[in-house]
Amino acid sequence: MPGPAACFPSSSSRLAPVTSAARVAACALLLGLAGCASLPGPGETVTVSAGRQITAQDLETRRDVAAARPALQAAGIGPAEIAAGRVLRVQCAVMTDGWWDSLAILPPGFGAPGDRALVLAVADRGDNDRLPVNRVVGRAEPPLGPGGQAYRFIPDWRERGLSRNFERQAPAGGPSSEYLIVQGSWLVRCRR
Repeated sequence: MPGPAACFPSSSSRLAPVTSAARVAACALLLGLAGCASLPGPGETVTVSAGRQITAQDLETRRDVAAARPALQAAGIGPAEIAAGRVLRVQCAVMTDGWWDSLAILPPGFGAPGDRALVLAVADRGDNDRLPVNRVVGRAEPPLGPGGQAYRFIPDWRERGLSRNFERQAPAGGPSSEYLIVQGSWLVRCRR
């Protein structure tokens, strides 16, 4: 497949001549692949699995959470909101074995989300050192559960004449079309 130089030929290009139809097709393929499994960006609304609450200790001991402290403060989140459990770590699947994490701010009076998926308005993408900080805008409809383990161990697989010692199981809390398998667990898709 031609590289980027084939899409943008120059007089110094040493590539063998390629028909313009093949060049256009290769460029379209490259541009199409560039959008695959992209992380959520500002202005998007995504579905996320609710994780655990962030604690004051997390702000002191977890590097990625501590680096988000200025963004949390800019969003009006201080020690009282942290203690009240208004900040969660959330995640969603962008592709098989690829996920996105964020800190999520619950609205006042929202209540504990339990295992139910949430809807997040993305304003902050974060970076390699800092988790993004975004706001929860609601609960996912229809309700989606936590997903759970994607595979079940079969201890007597040989006796049963099976070719492997595990089998896939359905996600807990919703149809499998709403989830992707990420490192052996069902995780809600970011984009539904």
